[in-house]
Amino acid sequence: MFKQLPIVATVVTISAFLLFPMAAQADTMRCDRSLITRGDHQGEVLASCGEPVISTRKTIYRSGIPRSRFRSLSPGHNFYSGYSGISNDELLIHNRSVIEVPVETWTYNFGPRYFMREVIFTDGRVTRINTLGYGR
Repeated sequence: MFKQLPIVATVVTISAFLLFPMAAQADTMRCDRSLITRGDHQGEVLASCGEPVISTRKTIYRSGIPRSRFRSLSPGHNFYSGYSGISNDELLIHNRSVIEVPVETWTYNFGPRYFMREVIFTDGRVTRINTLGYGR
C-alpha cells in the first residue's frame, strides 16, 4: 500500500502542472494578432478588438484614506484642511474617503465557432477576462 503512495503523488503533481497553463490563459484574449491581458488599457482593447457587441457600465465605491492625503492634525486644527487634493469624485464621510470607480463590461462575440469573451475594465484597465459559451 505504501508503494502506491508515491505513484499517486506523482500523478497528482503531473496533473497539476498540465492544468496550470490552462488557468494562466484564462486572463488572456486574442484579437487578430494582438494579445489582450490584465492591465491593458481600454483604448488598446478597442483598437485591437473593435467595438464590443454588448457594453455595460456601473460605478463601485471604494473607501479608505490614501496615505499621501493624510497628515496628523495638531490640536485646534481644522479637520478638513488636513487633506489635500480632494476631487469632486471623492467625498469625506466620518474620517473615511469614498472614491467612485467606473467599471465597464464588454462582451465580444467572435462567431459560432469561437467562445464569446467578457472583458471587465476597472478604472479603464482590464481586470478580468471571462470565457463564455459559443457565439452566434
